[in-house]
Amino acid sequence: MPITRRQFIKRGAGAVAVGMIAPGIWLKQAQARTTATAQGRKFVVIELTGGNDGFNTVVPYTNSRYHSLRPMLSFKEGELRNDLGGSMIISNEFGLHPAMSEIKQLYDEGKVAIVLGVGYPNPNLSHFASMDIWHTADVTGLSGSGWLGRYADIALIAETGLSAAALGFGLPKSFNARQVIIPNIFDFDLYRFITDPVHPDDHINQLNAFNKAASRSFSSDTFLGAITNTAFESVNGAEQVQAAIAGYRSVIAYPENNPLAVGFKMVAQLIATIPAARMFYVQMHGFDTHSGQIGGRDGQTGKLVGDHARLLRWFSEAVRLFYDDLSEHGLADQVLMMQWSEFGRRPEENASLGTDHGTAAPMFIIGNPVQGGLYGEQPSLAASDLDVAGNVRFKVDFREVYATILDKWLEADSRAVLGAQFQHAGFI
Repeated sequence: MPITRRQFIKRGAGAVAVGMIAPGIWLKQAQARTTATAQGRKFVVIELTGGNDGFNTVVPYTNSRYHSLRPMLSFKEGELRNDLGGSMIISNEFGLHPAMSEIKQLYDEGKVAIVLGVGYPNPNLSHFASMDIWHTADVTGLSGSGWLGRYADIALIAETGLSAAALGFGLPKSFNARQVIIPNIFDFDLYRFITDPVHPDDHINQLNAFNKAASRSFSSDTFLGAITNTAFESVNGAEQVQAAIAGYRSVIAYPENNPLAVGFKMVAQLIATIPAARMFYVQMHGFDTHSGQIGGRDGQTGKLVGDHARLLRWFSEAVRLFYDDLSEHGLADQVLMMQWSEFGRRPEENASLGTDHGTAAPMFIIGNPVQGGLYGEQPSLAASDLDVAGNVRFKVDFREVYATILDKWLEADSRAVLGAQFQHAGFI
């Protein structure tokens, strides 16, 4: 991504200032520009990395081709029950994977919209190339900026506090911006001014000395001015985050063995204590299920064990805990969640109890603001309708989902962000 000399200086200075382990800075350039962001509304992106199997997530249990293509992996109608025997069927055609009982509850409450058949033209089956396309909303894969980064450059440029953050390991390309710097916070304990651990009692003295040195007056257009101003603001911002999250209280217990729940807890801490924070990103890896998508018990295959069931159970559990946490804090009406994965899986199972790279898959939009239900169109599984690789053809362009969220929830101009006009998917 092309960046200016000043932007390079700001990024480098921030990384040093908050400690070499700290992943980024969150204070933006102070430029007077009108923000288009809807006040009080929050947006949380959930990336299921690796290519989630849409056919076993939203199960077309009445489709005979689904069962013939997946003699081992497919779920029959009678198998669509959760651990307590509750039905996971959501329509006369579809049911949810039995591991997703919490999301089924939210669906029944009208708080989950499922958009079927989401993809893009000329699909790319490479993880990295397809992720780039989804991150940038550019099907050529050539854009250097992320779609939410472009939104931030329009709507968040004048903000002076924490307005966006990625929680977990690595800053997603979706957040790549040209003027706004969005942080990646791996661990709140590390997101601070790091001092010499040999002298922990000297922390305040070292911090005061740093702030005094960094607050010296230099012209803002000079190299030293950029360094000192950014260093001072980044450390001050990190200290403010630490002070804010210290006030977080909740009766919700997020399990530490659920990696998505750990990220969601960090999002909840920020949302509950920093009102200006409005855009967040969490990820969970492991969805590249070429083998072991279902597991075995005593030589028998088990569809409720294996990698996919475990991952979807984590996803479902984490979403419900986060939603309940928001409800406890009176914030559920302000938060919209969007789940995506870089592609789906092939309709036909492979010989390793898994599935290979596919194309279109469903997306989940979750929260009080949605009009729950099924949207889009399920792609045909008929042999004559599959492409040369044996994959389905998409029915909804993922940029229609993005445009809906930009226009209807974030109250932005989706054309300015996406570079073209896309119809709305209807869930808001």
